[in-house]
Amino acid sequence: MKKQETKSRCFRWMLILLVALVAPSISCQDHGKDEARSSNTPANSKAEGSPATSPSLQPDRKVTGDSAMKSSIEITLVPHKGLGGEDKSERIGGKVSGVNMKECKVVIFTRTDKWYVQPFIDSSDTLIDQKGKWENDTHLGFRYAALLVRSSYKPPSTTGTLPSVGDLVLAVTEVPGKE
Repeated sequence: MKKQETKSRCFRWMLILLVALVAPSISCQDHGKDEARSSNTPANSKAEGSPATSPSLQPDRKVTGDSAMKSSIEITLVPHKGLGGEDKSERIGGKVSGVNMKECKVVIFTRTDKWYVQPFIDSSDTLIDQKGKWENDTHLGFRYAALLVRSSYKPPSTTGTLPSVGDLVLAVTEVPGKE
């Protein structure tokens, strides 16, 4: 009887260890309904009233993270194309899926001569609501990008190229500004 009890105890410890090792790797994954709905196909990327239904506003770069996580981000509210300066800004917004909204955030970039974090260098975090929607101000540019990242991600203030998916960056999408 003691052998069986020892085996059972050993099995429990192995299970606890396995959970402790695997849990951090899925910290932003949502085990709810969003995971089943998550998709990056154009048919599933249309939001109600979304300007992204126009072919000219479809993202021309959409990169998602690990296919097992099925995390995705899209821009559904696209600002106009132009040079913003300090006083010209518009709203940008979209939605995410396949993540735990409380453990992730969105980081927005606007491109003119290079990519600039938005809306401000010292205020670059955009929160995600319970329905997976996000929205913030952005200075005008020629292109707009949104990154779905883990909450601990610290973006550069400017960059020549957008960060790649991996580690803290879960998904990236990029669109041209509206004419």
